[in-house]
Amino acid sequence: MKLAFIFAHPDDEALSSGGTIARYASTGHTVSTLCLSSSEVRKTEYLAATKTLGVQEPKILDYNNVADFESKIKKDVINFILEFRPEIIVTHLPEDYHIDHRTTYHVVKEAIEWAAHETQYENSHLVSKLYITETTILIPNPHILVDISAYYSAKESAIKCYSTQLSKGGEGFYIKFHKYRTLMRGTQASTDYAEAFQEIPLKKNSPFFKNKHSEL
Repeated sequence: MKLAFIFAHPDDEALSSGGTIARYASTGHTVSTLCLSSSEVRKTEYLAATKTLGVQEPKILDYNNVADFESKIKKDVINFILEFRPEIIVTHLPEDYHIDHRTTYHVVKEAIEWAAHETQYENSHLVSKLYITETTILIPNPHILVDISAYYSAKESAIKCYSTQLSKGGEGFYIKFHKYRTLMRGTQASTDYAEAFQEIPLKKNSPFFKNKHSEL
C-alpha cells in the first residue's frame, strides 16, 4: 500500500502523525511525505526527521508559505499525486487555526479530484481515501485511532530534529503537548500511545471518473 502524508510546514508530519508514518514505513508499505513550504534550515531538519521516521521518498517544496502560493502549490500537489500514485493521503484539519494548515487541506482535496480527471490527464489517478489528523487542534470524534506504542520513540526523535522550533511555546512545550496528546489517544484506544484520524469522503460521481459506482 502507498501512503502520502501532505503537510504545510517542516515538523507538521512528525507532530501530527509521526508514529503512524514510522509504523507503516517499517511494515512493508511505501510511505512518502510532501511538505509544501520550507527554508534552508528547516529543510535540513525535515530531511533528518523523515529519515528518522523511515520515510523512503520525502519531498519538500521551496515556497515561503502556503496561503500566498495556493494555485502554484495545487499544481505541484497534483503532479505529486500523479507521480507517486498513493492509495491513501493524510493531511491537516480544515478547521485548524493556522491559515497554511487550512489552505493545505483545501489544496489537497482539490488536487485529489483534479488528479482523477481522465479527460485532463492520461496518467490520471484516483486516491482511495483521504484522512485528516491533529496538528495544533484536536479532532472532536476521531474515526480511527492508530496504535503507535512501538513507534512513539521514533516520533519523539523526529520532533527533536527540529531544534529551531523546540523553544516555541516555552521549553519542552512541543514534546510535552504531543506526548500527552498521544497518551490521551492511547487511553481511548486501550493502548499506550495512539494518533487520531478522521476520514473525509471523496466525491467519485463526477463525469470525469470512469467508475461512478462503488461498494459501501
